[in-house]
Amino acid sequence: MVLLPPGDLYSPESILAQIPSTASPSSPHFLIFFASPDDSGKPWCPDCSDVQSQVDRFIPTGVSSTLVHVGDRAQWKESKFRQAPFNVTRIPTIIRVEQGGDSVSSSLESAPRLVESDLRSEDKFKQFVATK
Repeated sequence: MVLLPPGDLYSPESILAQIPSTASPSSPHFLIFFASPDDSGKPWCPDCSDVQSQVDRFIPTGVSSTLVHVGDRAQWKESKFRQAPFNVTRIPTIIRVEQGGDSVSSSLESAPRLVESDLRSEDKFKQFVATK
């Protein structure tokens, strides 16, 4: 899993560049939007803390994915990830990207997502990450 640093250190374009051009329904790329760790090393968002082990278990090393830390609570409130092309309004959010290349940005609006409490359901999570 590629880990990008929190805050304004990267642009939406740099995140999109992590998505392989070969992304497809049978070989998706997962964008994982997660709260940044606080001073204790744990995500500041309770929902993110609650599902962290699920994410680690169901999107293991070797699966095409990018972990995007959205910053601290103040940064998240003004985050560029809340706008197009990502339109992430709640964290944690995982976007299943099934289309790479030039059309990836426009495909994100309709891309399948798991958001907040959906990530707590083992069945929903397994179905979401299963290759089609």
